[in-house]
Amino acid sequence: MDVRGAAYPFQIDPVTGRVEWSEGSEKIAENVRIILATRRGERPMNRDFGASVQELVHEPNDGGLGRLIVKMAREALMQFEPRIVVLDAAVQQRHGELVLELRYIHSDRPQADLMVIPIG
Repeated sequence: MDVRGAAYPFQIDPVTGRVEWSEGSEKIAENVRIILATRRGERPMNRDFGASVQELVHEPNDGGLGRLIVKMAREALMQFEPRIVVLDAAVQQRHGELVLELRYIHSDRPQADLMVIPIG
């Protein structure tokens, strides 16, 4: 399965004047970041898109908050990026900031990728 699309963040190639593209595991990682950074209802043509994880930033930081963020992230990724399988997800606190550690595999590659995504 060839994954290819406009790079995120969107930019123009200064040499060719065309839209920058990304592909493969880089594009999958960009898609994951977009899904988790988007609040549900934010996209006018697809109100169900996203994870709404950022809406939880000001909630009390107890054990339940981490589990809720992981649940919301897993559900959104299963729905909007079916080319990956989430192996493990956990919320950690680093330097006063919540981060989501996400380990997943791409359906075309047996190698696991690790992403650390700041929440909020």
